[in-house]
Amino acid sequence: MPDFTTVARRLAVALALALAIVLPATTSAQSGPPIRIGAGPDDPSVPLLYAAQNGMYAKAGLNVEIVRLAGAAAVAAALAGGSLELGKGAPVTVVQAIAKGLPFTIIGSAGSYTMGSMQVGLVVLKDSPIKTAKDLNGKTLAGISLQDQNVVSTLAWMDKNGGDSSSLKYVEIPASASLAAMEQGRVIGSALYEPVLTSAIESGKVRVLADTYEAIGNHWPVAVLFGPTKWIDAHRDEVRRFLNATQEANLYVAQHEADMGPLEAQYGGVVDPALFGKMHHATRGVPMDPGDLQPVLDVLLKYKLIAQPMKAQDIICSCALRRTGTTR
Repeated sequence: MPDFTTVARRLAVALALALAIVLPATTSAQSGPPIRIGAGPDDPSVPLLYAAQNGMYAKAGLNVEIVRLAGAAAVAAALAGGSLELGKGAPVTVVQAIAKGLPFTIIGSAGSYTMGSMQVGLVVLKDSPIKTAKDLNGKTLAGISLQDQNVVSTLAWMDKNGGDSSSLKYVEIPASASLAAMEQGRVIGSALYEPVLTSAIESGKVRVLADTYEAIGNHWPVAVLFGPTKWIDAHRDEVRRFLNATQEANLYVAQHEADMGPLEAQYGGVVDPALFGKMHHATRGVPMDPGDLQPVLDVLLKYKLIAQPMKAQDIICSCALRRTGTTR
C-alpha cells in the first residue's frame, strides 16, 4: 500500500490539473521563487485574492500565486505532496491533519467568527414545526461531511441548548442541494454557509433556527493560514511579510465588502456578485492568539474528531501576529 505522502502527491497533481486557477501578483516588484498558496473559493479567501491582484504581495517583495482548490482537505493533500508552500483551510480539517501526524503549523487566521456575526445558519423550511434544539432529536439533517465544521458546530449547539446530538442523523448532501432536499422531505434542515445561506434566505423558503457557531465560542477562526513546519521555519522573513501584506488586505476588504463581489465571482465562490453585499462575512484579520483557536480543539476532542487533548500554542507559529482587537 502506498504511504500517505505518495497518495497525497498524486492527489495534489490531479487536483492541480482539474481545479487550479492561479492568480499571481501583478507588479514587477515581486521577487524570489513562487510562494504557492492553496485556497478554496469562499469568503475567507477574498483578502488573499485582493492582495494578489492588487500587487500588495509584490510590493512586499513576494512572488505569490493563489491556487484555487476545492477546500481544506485538497489544500492539505497538496501541501503534504509538496505542490504548495502555504494554504488556507477550515481549522477543523487542519487540526485533524496535525493530530494525525502531518507536520503542519498554523501561522494565522483567514477570517473569524465573532458573536453576533452569523456566518452559518441552521435553517429549516419556513413552515417547519421545528422550534428548538430538542425538537431536532432523532431528526435527519443534511451535511457536506460528518466531519464538516458546520456539522460539528450543530452538534455543539444541540447539546448546549437542550437537545441530544447523539440522536441526530445525517445525509451527506452538497450545501447547494440542501434546500431541495428539505422540500423533498429527505432532511428536516441543514447548517448552511455563505453564500448558500443568504441565497436560501432570499428565496423566502427557509427560516434560521440557530447561529450554530456561537456554540463553539465568542471569537474563533473559521479559516486558518497554515503550511509545512519545515518550510515555515526556513522562511520566517517571507512569512512575516506575507502576514503583514495579508493583514493590510484584510483591513481594506473589511471596509469595502460590497465591492468584492466581482472578485469572488471571478474566483468561483459567488455566481451573482450582487449577493456578496448581502452576505454575512467573516470578521477580517490575520492575527490570532492561542485562546482564539483553543475552543475549536476542545470541541473536536469532545466529539471524538481528535483522539487526544491538544494545546493551541503548540500548533501556532511564534511568527503569528497577535490579536489586539478585531478589524471590524
